[in-house]
Amino acid sequence: MKISVVKNNFLHAVSALSPIVPTKSTIPALYNILLEASSDDGGSLKLIATDLDISLSQKIKATVEQEGAITITAKKLGEILRELPDSPVGIEQVDEKVKITCAKSNFILPSLPRSDYPVFPTKSFEGAFKVSNQLLRKLVNATSFATGRDEERQILKGLLWEIKPDEMSMVSTNGHRLAKMSCLTELKVDQAINVVVPPKALEIVEKLCTQDGEVEVVIDENHLGIREGDTVIFSRLIDGNYPNYEQVIPLHNKQIAIIDSEKMSEALRRMLILANTVTHRVSLKFSENSVNLSVRTEDLGEGEETIDADYQGDSLEIYFNGSYLIDMLKYNESDQVKICMQTSESGILAVPAVENEKQRYLNVIMPLKVTE
Repeated sequence: MKISVVKNNFLHAVSALSPIVPTKSTIPALYNILLEASSDDGGSLKLIATDLDISLSQKIKATVEQEGAITITAKKLGEILRELPDSPVGIEQVDEKVKITCAKSNFILPSLPRSDYPVFPTKSFEGAFKVSNQLLRKLVNATSFATGRDEERQILKGLLWEIKPDEMSMVSTNGHRLAKMSCLTELKVDQAINVVVPPKALEIVEKLCTQDGEVEVVIDENHLGIREGDTVIFSRLIDGNYPNYEQVIPLHNKQIAIIDSEKMSEALRRMLILANTVTHRVSLKFSENSVNLSVRTEDLGEGEETIDADYQGDSLEIYFNGSYLIDMLKYNESDQVKICMQTSESGILAVPAVENEKQRYLNVIMPLKVTE
């Protein structure tokens, strides 16, 4: 194998694949990126990375003197490319090592044979449906923050992707909060599809794909495939039944507060400076036309701030993880947020005060106990 590639194109591809490379593995080859050089289509270099759950390939143009395939350590390759000057980069296989040249710089790195590397999944995209990248990006960003981290509840570590012929939704929950966004869109699917996808796979799609293009999507019982141009991603789906999240959404609420989203977010950030670093507990006390935010933490201090609110209900004090509220407000596209409540011990429903006709966004956040 002997090729030359544009440095910035090579660096962009390696940087895109690096998040796939595991930090710990019993399989040495997984620390590497597979490079496959081909003279077809005027010359190209295909880069592949996998952690066995998610596999990603990208193809870039290359001047190919000799075809071949090698693997090279992803971390060191990325570190070297970031420091190289903006000149063509040469890659050459020398026995069982790889020689990297750029301008007056030369590096030799160890390599593993292609035969040691897992086979990239092969799946036809025939019959794939297309999704707007802008829409997919919106759904992932507005929900992925609420996924769980509990190793014993793997299903909650995924995003529930609900696909219908006229609507697409994503849902996430960690048992203490829930985020859901639904958007009206026409999709060429014959029937409804519900799958649970690792957020990492969709976040990589969101970073790699163009702003205004479309991706092709294929789904079977165990895998998800997404393709745009020369970028292909395959991911295992998370097996199991996602909880019936609809039954925890509080729909009958007596107390309604409408608050300026930016002012509430700013006040919460100030309160979190003195909040408990584990629970991030902040008190919200709703009174006529106002909400008082306060925090009191032993050894750290206390803070208090009152902001205006359109609220006419009974006085109500609820304790929340302030970080959860900030996450929710970040993706609330309305200037105001509507907080719907029942009691100080029940979960709240937060929605944009002004709804978009083609999308619905909601968050459910459970309160903290006073003793926490």
